[in-house]
Amino acid sequence: MAAQVIDYVKNYKNIAVKMSDGSEVKGRINIMSFARLSDLMKHSTDKFITVLSEEMDGAQKVVIVNKDYVVWAQTED
Repeated sequence: MAAQVIDYVKNYKNIAVKMSDGSEVKGRINIMSFARLSDLMKHSTDKFITVLSEEMDGAQKVVIVNKDYVVWAQTED
């Protein structure tokens, strides 16, 4: 039996996300095959987005964000 090859697109953008409780998450997100962050937020059927952020000591942290609680999200350069 041959292994199935999954086509996975990497397209990372730096973002800031403001949550309904006032907290803010900054990091990188893979918008995959979507052209823009707004396309991912509006058209993706996923209920959650994954944000990769770095701690002060250089360690990487993964934050899973429920899109229902996002007030705004923006890309950063």
